[in-house]
Amino acid sequence: MESIRGRPFAIEWQAADTAEALKAAYQTARDAVIRTRLHALWLVRCGWRLRAVAEAMGTHYRSVQRWVYWYRAGGLAAVRAHRMGGTGQVPFLTAKAQEEVAAEVASGRFRTAAEIRDWIAEEYAVSYTVAGVYGLLARLRCAPKVPRPVHAKADRAQQAAWKKGGSRTPSRQPG
Repeated sequence: MESIRGRPFAIEWQAADTAEALKAAYQTARDAVIRTRLHALWLVRCGWRLRAVAEAMGTHYRSVQRWVYWYRAGGLAAVRAHRMGGTGQVPFLTAKAQEEVAAEVASGRFRTAAEIRDWIAEEYAVSYTVAGVYGLLARLRCAPKVPRPVHAKADRAQQAAWKKGGSRTPSRQPG
């Protein structure tokens, strides 16, 4: 018989979280991170030791401990709700300011990201790099696109006729 050091490992499983229910939950989970956690809980529910579960799942022992802790604290909902990685950096611009930037970019006022950067610095006293402006534009789902420039002396009617094949001089076919 194997001797167990320390206090005995025990989890108070919720009534709905039977081994079959946990197996079905991990098999139907679409998110790979959540699926791994649920699979580990199913193995623990089936009587596996934490170290064996960690080895089988290819994770660290402390990760399995953390998942069990989350389960004890709030059940499967807590295990599913935890996201690693934090919340990210606080935006430089407020939501209202971001809407105003998106509206200005959509108006066609700017030709380059550097122009947008300079305008943001003037209006909001916030310093972006050009790469940072491109990231901001991607998050706002907008781009500094404007129509192609047209020469002042261009004749649109003559250009349209040429596009339709109305040129006076026919093009020559090589050969």
